[in-house]
Amino acid sequence: MNRKPSWLRSLALFSVVAVCLPVGTASGADPGMCDLPGISGPDVMPNGCVSCHKGASNLKARLAALKHRDISGKVAVVPDDCRSCHTEGSGLESMSMIAHSMHYASGSSSEFVAEFGGQCLHCHTMATGTGAVTVKTGRKNW
Repeated sequence: MNRKPSWLRSLALFSVVAVCLPVGTASGADPGMCDLPGISGPDVMPNGCVSCHKGASNLKARLAALKHRDISGKVAVVPDDCRSCHTEGSGLESMSMIAHSMHYASGSSSEFVAEFGGQCLHCHTMATGTGAVTVKTGRKNW
């Protein structure tokens, strides 16, 4: 059986509970409902990474700051194409570890959470009928 690691299932459950605690209208949700982008209100980040990382904060600029090699000819869809190198067992960190550590390294005081109101459903989608979670993708913005 191909199951997600228990820590990932726990993170998914925790994130849904965590975003339901503060009731608000940050993503256009009705007052009195949980703020669940794409479920209780509009999806303000429909393409995940590229919906957020645009302009001066685009992924090319972020990667250059990290001294990442040039991937402009290899990557067209983010983060799907990034996984061609960043997979478990590749010798490089997996995309899952990179994204989660970059966005949640300092918990609720992480820039993603504290300054941008970031939450799991900005990068992931969740099927309301099954609870299946997927990663949002988008064409690169550089």
